[in-house]
Amino acid sequence: MPRLLIVGGGLFGSQAAAYARRQGIEAVIFDPGLEGAASPAAAGLFKEAWAGKKHRDLYAQAIPVLDQLYGIRHVELTDDAGTVEQFSFVPPTVILEPNPIRQTVTKIGDGWLETADQRYEGWIYVAAGVWCEALRPGLGVYGKVGAAFVFTGERPGRIRPIAHGRQAIAFVRDAGFTHFADGTAERDYRPELDMMTLERAASFGMTEAPVQRLWGWRPYVSGGPVFERIGERTWLATGGRKMGTILGAAFARRLVTEMQL
Repeated sequence: MPRLLIVGGGLFGSQAAAYARRQGIEAVIFDPGLEGAASPAAAGLFKEAWAGKKHRDLYAQAIPVLDQLYGIRHVELTDDAGTVEQFSFVPPTVILEPNPIRQTVTKIGDGWLETADQRYEGWIYVAAGVWCEALRPGLGVYGKVGAAFVFTGERPGRIRPIAHGRQAIAFVRDAGFTHFADGTAERDYRPELDMMTLERAASFGMTEAPVQRLWGWRPYVSGGPVFERIGERTWLATGGRKMGTILGAAFARRLVTEMQL
């Protein structure tokens, strides 16, 4: 059975590898560790209402995959009026491939890829976020930069609406720390946006300096996320925006299903 060769070790690529291995398929991830990868900054939160009608089916497909692979966790977030909302999440820290091959893929074809010094053959899955454009020009992938901050200590979960589809959130994503994000994502990211995010964190009581700033280029594609078969043995997916955890799981399932047909 051919190996699954995955370009990109973010949420899309890592979930595809994990799901393929669960089905008995060997999977190898290539990821050079480029600065600006968005997946480590993701909160990993999700709820069905956020998927909307457009992505309801993908949400339904993703949930059993996430639960099977990682175990879905739950958290309560309280708004300023004291209303408590239930959310599900899977931390990116448990999803992301820990030891990918640290090589840049320079070229892909139907059933093969090349790095600087070697050619590999197998099934190919290009899941390289904003860098998909370099391997398949014309997709129209572009990035919006967002940043999240990590604070020491475990604080109660909080949520505050900012605009339609955007919230400030604080919750324990990883043990011992509180993850804060406000949904900022701009094509032209400026330092003052960090200051605004930190001011919102301070309004939640996090006035000390964060221990980590997580940032990256979220991939966007006009018209929504892309999952397409671009050859007999080659697939591509990108454009996860703020739904990388859900879409990555749903696309992993679709990929492996199509490989096995």
